[in-house]
Parts: sequence; structure tokens; C-alpha cells
Amino acid sequence: MIEQLAQSIVSAPEPIRTLLSWIFSEAFIKAAIFPGALFSTILGMFAVWYERKLLARVMLRVGPMHVGKVSGILQLIADAVKFLAKEPITPSSAIRPLFWVMPSAALLLSLLLFAFLPFGAGWIIYPSEIGLLLFFAVIAVSPIPILLAAYASGSKYPFIGLTRMALQLFGYEIPLFLALAGVVLMAGSFNLQEIVEAQARAPFVLPQFIGFVVFFTAALAETERVPFDIPTAEGEIVFGWQTEYSGAHFVVFQLAMYEKTLALCVLGSLLYLGGWHGPPLPFVPETISAPFWVVVKSLIVFTLMVLIRGAYPRLSIDRVLDIGWRYLIPLALLNLLITGAIVYFLGTLG
Repeated sequence: MIEQLAQSIVSAPEPIRTLLSWIFSEAFIKAAIFPGALFSTILGMFAVWYERKLLARVMLRVGPMHVGKVSGILQLIADAVKFLAKEPITPSSAIRPLFWVMPSAALLLSLLLFAFLPFGAGWIIYPSEIGLLLFFAVIAVSPIPILLAAYASGSKYPFIGLTRMALQLFGYEIPLFLALAGVVLMAGSFNLQEIVEAQARAPFVLPQFIGFVVFFTAALAETERVPFDIPTAEGEIVFGWQTEYSGAHFVVFQLAMYEKTLALCVLGSLLYLGGWHGPPLPFVPETISAPFWVVVKSLIVFTLMVLIRGAYPRLSIDRVLDIGWRYLIPLALLNLLITGAIVYFLGTLG
């Protein structure tokens, strides 16, 4: 079978041979299948199901636990069909081109984050010596489609959500970057693969525990997860910047937010939890076990996020800003001071 396929490829016309060689190339497989678009999309759908299951146990909800014979999987399918069957309504006051395009733009930027995340030695779409900087360059521009979508909605509630999001991002991206500066200082590199290899003996979460707390809290705020969901705040401003979106547009936005959340969870596992370093799996080659440990550690970080959503209520606006400016930034600076001292003494002893 394989020999016949190879022979048919060789005997095919030149344009078809070029196309097939590109499809079966390592670069295309990494970008389209793993760890690229297909894997990240499936991981996002799994995260939706997993979060609903975990919250159902926390809140004693019936639907996600029992709808369907396979662990409530039919509840997720039913919700997807419900949203996709709804009519996508465009407000009369909306800026139509921006209103229609921004959900897809938000999803593409969220998926682009996975291009810079290694899932093992060589398991990366775009290797770079400044991979961490490239990741946060995309993180920095990822709110733009959301802000434009809120502006294009032409409604007061999305505009209120827009202003809330801007205030929240200003207060939490600074401590997020400062927290990661400690990791870069310890590893001496912006290359994510080198940062993971620097944790071969011990994960950075031990000397960088304060930095991990700052990173985790800022990641919650960056992705608008409870208790930092004031830009949506359905009990106060309908559904914030997403109020005017329905049907497939709403689903695309939700998937984009989940993909961004998972990308930050993967990043946290790479920077603080040792990435693909873990106990060897019996009868499993290292090239397979490496992605396994990255996914498992990422799901641990995501589980913490879900449990916080189930246990804590939404914070008020003033409290959200206080945590970012008055607590996280000083903690991030303290973490940098401690990290500098550790690096200095280790350099002196070495």
C-alpha cells in the first residue's frame, strides 16, 4: 500500500508532486496537525468539556455530568448545536466589516500563540532564540480584535466592557512581564527550549514561587477568567464586549478565549514546571513522552484556573485594579530582587 502510494506520487505531474511533498513535509505537519492548528483546536474543545465536568462536580450540576453515556459529552455537543443554530444578528448601528471579521481575527491570534510553544525537543512550529518575546508580542496585540469588536458593536454595554478591559490589561500586563523577567534571568535566555533545559535538575517554580503566583494571577486577568471577568460581567453589563454577538460568531470568540488560556497554561508549564522533564514512561520513547508531560502539566495549571472559577465570586473593579497595581507589581519586583541575589550567589559559588 505504502509502496503504491509512493510510486503514484513519483509518477504524478510536477504541480501535484510539489503539493504532496509540501503536505507531507515536517513543517506542514507541525503547523497543521501537531502541535499546530488541529491539536490546539482539539485541545480547546477538550478544555471546554473538562471545565464543564469539573465545575459540575464543584457546583453539583446535572447536565454536564449525565447527558450522554460517555461522561456527559452530549451536553457539549448540544450546546454547540444550539449556538450554531442561532441566527447571527448584526446590530443596525454596528460597523459591519469589523463586526464580522474580528471573531476570526481573535481566533487566529490565539492559535498563533502555539507556534512559539515547544512540546518537546524539536516539537515546535517556529523555533527562535527569542521565542518568549515573540509569544508576548502576540499576547500584546491579541486584545486588539476584541477591542475593535466591542467598538464595532455600536452599543453601550460592549463599550463599557471595552473600557473595563483596557483598564484591566494596563494593570496586569506589566506584572506579567516582570514575573517572566525572573525566569529569563535564571535561564539566561529567551529561547523557550533552553529555558526548559535549564530546569533539568529542578523546576523554576521552587526558586520562582513568587513569580509563579504573579504569573498565574496575571494570566487569569489576561484571559478574563473568574474572579477577573469584569469586562464581561453578565450580572452587571449583560455580557460586556460580547453582548451583541450571537450564533457562530459567539462560539468563535469563546474558542479564541479558551485557546489563549490554554496557551498561557502551556507557557506556565514550560517556564515554571519543567516542561517535558518528568519520570520516564515505560515502553514509551522520549519523543512521545515529552509532549505527554507538557500536556499533563498544562492541564494541572488549567485545573487550578477552573477550581478558582468554581470557588470565588467576581471581584469589583476597584479591587481588580488594586490587586494589579498595589500588590502584583511590588511582588514581581521583589521576585526580581530575590532572583538577582540567587543568580549572583550561584555565579560566585560556581
